[in-house]
Amino acid sequence: MLWKYNSNTSLELDRKYSIEKNSFTLNHIAKTIISTDRIAIFGDYDVDGICASIILKKALDKVGIKNTVRLPERKEGYGIKPCHIRELKEKGFNTIITVDNGITAFEAAIEARKLGVKLIITDHHEPKETLPDADIILNPKIFDDGFQDYSGAGLSYLVAKRVLKLADLPEIEDFIQLASLATVADLVPLKNNNWYIARKGLDSMRKSPIKGILRILENSGVSYRNIGGFELSWIISPRINAAGRLESPLLSYKLLLYGEGVDEIDKLNKQRMEIVNRCIEKIKDSGNKFLIYVLQNCPEGILGLIAGKVAEKFKKPVIVTVKEGAYIRGSARSVGKFNLLEAFDFISKKVDISFGGHKSACGVSFDIKDLNLVQQLLNEYIEQNPVEEEINELDGILVRKPSLEEVQNLDSFEPFGFKNPEPAFLLEGKVIDIKRGNGWTLIKLDNDISFFGSLNYYLGQKAKLVVRPIIKNGRVSMRVLDETPEVV
Repeated sequence: MLWKYNSNTSLELDRKYSIEKNSFTLNHIAKTIISTDRIAIFGDYDVDGICASIILKKALDKVGIKNTVRLPERKEGYGIKPCHIRELKEKGFNTIITVDNGITAFEAAIEARKLGVKLIITDHHEPKETLPDADIILNPKIFDDGFQDYSGAGLSYLVAKRVLKLADLPEIEDFIQLASLATVADLVPLKNNNWYIARKGLDSMRKSPIKGILRILENSGVSYRNIGGFELSWIISPRINAAGRLESPLLSYKLLLYGEGVDEIDKLNKQRMEIVNRCIEKIKDSGNKFLIYVLQNCPEGILGLIAGKVAEKFKKPVIVTVKEGAYIRGSARSVGKFNLLEAFDFISKKVDISFGGHKSACGVSFDIKDLNLVQQLLNEYIEQNPVEEEINELDGILVRKPSLEEVQNLDSFEPFGFKNPEPAFLLEGKVIDIKRGNGWTLIKLDNDISFFGSLNYYLGQKAKLVVRPIIKNGRVSMRVLDETPEVV
């Protein structure tokens, strides 16, 4: 295997491997970095790209290497481009490291070679059949070893950790917190090394979170001592992403690096939620097996959010786009086990379409004149490759209110997230009490279990829902996962 999880909980590159001209180990990458006096880091505008950039920057600062971080604005598009190579070269940087991007940056690699710029690519996205002509490429997905699913910040963490080790310097605590946040936020499988990174970072946050994370939690009224995967996914990450979606990723970069600007981030997050909800209200099921929408007056940065909610609502794969000149570009989201990359690769033999990302979420663009053809081809593909639903199984049935100790035991499996779902329990009972307040309804059942519901309950009603027991303010509470479950 490529990576191994040792019993002493250290993360190591397990074997040497070759990629075209490149033959290296993690030590080789770290030595290359340490032997360079000026390095530019090129990241991305989401949580993963921002965290990956900060991790590497902090490592370079620690060892005394002059560096700069370049985060693209959303309007520039994803990934490093030839213009970025030229820009950084003009600023005096002859070595560029990409984090969370670059594995399909063929033109940028050509430009770097032409200008004598050393290009080191660290990326976790799916590679094409050929690879860019970079000096070094670090991407676990190149090999089918079963350890392919690190986040961009996870890779940056491994590189930064090795750089400090070679410099005989201790690891910086911020590293693991940022890697943990990105690992959960970027929806990589929370298994093996990924879960270890996420858990170790979570433990660190619960003791002493970095300033940016602490500011977000304080503004949200959440105690850092009890955070888990839910808080990382639904409270911290959306706020970090909001800046890159609507304004500039530099706002979130400064928040995580210096702890500054949390109020502006919160304002953008509220604006983001309003726009998403407004757009979703207008979207109807077109009846196609694969849904495609072209929206008007919608920021490109929130198309992925809209696509995800629409896919969940209609239980179909979807592309949500905006028009840009003669092209439409946007985000695709999958449902169940449907593989978007395989679908787009198949239709690309019959229509000119650009795409990249992951099998369940990716970016896509094509000529607007081909819209009907793309729709037809995707419908035909899904006819031959129907969506296979993923079954979320119940972990048990709640017949009584669990004790504080029992719920605390569940915490040993945190953080929950992709491929490590929250424990789900079926809760049934008769409604014996209803309390209502400003925007909330508290339901109590005859088994002494209470929960905050969103449906119109009445006394004597038989309630049936899926919940996850949690600890809130030192007491056992229920987080509702599904109020209308179909339980077999």
